[in-house]
This record gives sequence, structure tokens and C-alpha cells, in this order.
Amino acid sequence: MRRRLVWILAAFLVAALAGISYLTRPLGAEGSVLVSRAAPSARPILQLVDSADSPAAWVVRHGIRTGLWITGKSVLPGWYHIKPDASALDIIRMIVGGGREPLVKVTIPEGFSIGEIAFRLWKRAEVDSAAFLAWCRSDTVCRTYAVEATSMEGFLMPDTYFVIRGDDPSYVGHMMAQQARRLWNQLAGDSLQGGWQQRQRIVTLASIVQLEAGRIDEMPRIAGVYVNRLRIGMRLQADPTVQYLTGKDRITGSELRDASNPYNTYVHAGLPPGPICNPGKAAFTATMNPESHDWIFFVARGDGTMRHRFAVTLAEHNQNVRLYREAIGRAPSN
Repeated sequence: MRRRLVWILAAFLVAALAGISYLTRPLGAEGSVLVSRAAPSARPILQLVDSADSPAAWVVRHGIRTGLWITGKSVLPGWYHIKPDASALDIIRMIVGGGREPLVKVTIPEGFSIGEIAFRLWKRAEVDSAAFLAWCRSDTVCRTYAVEATSMEGFLMPDTYFVIRGDDPSYVGHMMAQQARRLWNQLAGDSLQGGWQQRQRIVTLASIVQLEAGRIDEMPRIAGVYVNRLRIGMRLQADPTVQYLTGKDRITGSELRDASNPYNTYVHAGLPPGPICNPGKAAFTATMNPESHDWIFFVARGDGTMRHRFAVTLAEHNQNVRLYREAIGRAPSN
């Protein structure tokens, strides 16, 4: 019996020594592996290790399992890069220690449309832009966030996000939508009881204020102008509403008169059918708390300050337009 125990202990010692020797020996496995958010496990990495046909593969497998169990951690999703000289110990440390490729920082500015967000995600983090837009226009997604519209335009939060290169578009979209919903709940609280119609009205007007205002401190004043116009039945005549469908920086006279553009507030009274961008916190706050005044006109100063001149009468407004044209060096039109 004693002799048998000695043999068993000897066998364990040999196995342990063999394992130790395999720990620091290069595996010969090389490649980049993506651990997805949908199934964050070490399986893709182990498949790469197995492809090297190294006897140390079992050391990696059990080492990762033991390391995760001891630390109470789980495999982080993301890209893992394995070099050809990486040992079993290197790979175990990488997985247990979360040594994935650094996340990509993507900043979405206030006022970006869903199309602009999709392009920014693709350029900065290789997130599939077509799939992101499809997510934004999904009926199921809109219902999830109680958005009674054809897309999530206006209901994504401009902010800085950290994503995996080539991340799941739906994951990124949900991050932005949840952030927007948190802001809405924070600002609106129980004070707004108008349901979807009131929510859409506020988000739509906030999106116009976001694109019209060059400075945050003027947002409540500009919101007040539009509130006054809506109150007296005056058309909003907001350039960004025309540009939403044309996609152009400059607007032509024919585009201003184009009644086929449902977002054209030079032709159609009231608010456009929906938001024209994704507004930030300042625009929401201004729209919910517009400045009380009598102004119904405003035009840019044209002096580089990004400020505006405001007016009550059309005569005052025309004078402000003259000042604007003089400031930018354009001759006044007769």
C-alpha cells in the first residue's frame, strides 16, 4: 500500500513538473481572436491554441479555468492578440487579467443624426454602419424604448463611449438609447404627463434648438422664439429642418419652397414630423425651460461669436439681417 502511494505521488510530481515546463514554453500559436459580447468565453482563444497542436494546450485550458475560478472573474469581450512566442503562462495571464486590445474611444457630438453617428462609429471603431442604421430603424427597437416613430432619431444620447473595435451595432445602440432614456427620466421626472405626443414634441423642438444655437447660453432664448411662433401659429422657418432631408450645408430658394419635403418648416406649419438630430442635455433643458420673451425673429450676428440678434418686428429683423450681411461682407439685397 505504501509502495503504491509512493508511485502515485511520483506520478503527480512528474505531471506537475511537466506542467511547469509547458507553462513557459512558446506554444507557437499566433493570431487575433475576437471574444464576442454575445458569448464571452475563452473558447475562441482555446481553439487558436489547439490549432498549434501543442502538448501545452491542456495547461492553457485548465490554467484559464482555474485562474478565473480563483479570481472570481469572467472573460472580457474584445480582441486578444497572441504572438508566436507566447507561452501558456502568457496566455493564461492575458485571459484572466483581461489583457484585451484597448477599447476604442468614440465621441458623438450633440446634434449628430443617426446617419452621422453610424459614419462616426464606422470610421473610429469599424462598427458596421449599415447594421447600426438597421438597428435604429427597427420597429422592435423603437417599441423597446417606447418610441412611436420610424426610427430612433432624437432618442440616442450624444456622449463619449468606449467600444470594441468592430463592436456589435445593437450593443452600441442600446448604450446610447439607455443613456438618453436616463437623461429623459432625470429631466422630465413626473412633471410631464403628456405621454408620447408631449415627449415627441419636446425632443423634436430640442433637436431644432440644438442645431440652430451656436452657444449653450442662447439655447433657452432660441427655444423661447420657437415657442412664441408655435403659440401664434407662425411657421418655424428653421433652416436645419430643410437640410435634414437635403443633406446640404447651403439651401437654395427652390429647396425653401419645396413642399414635398415634409420637414420643411418654411412651407409646413408646426413642428416637423420628428426630430432632425440627437440633441444633448443643454438643448433638452432649454426646451423644457424656454426663456419668456416677445421675440419671434433671430439671425446670426456673423461676427464669429456664434451669437444671434433677436427681434419682435419684421422691420427690426430686416435691419438685423442687413447687419449680418455687412458682417460677412455680403451686399444687402433689395
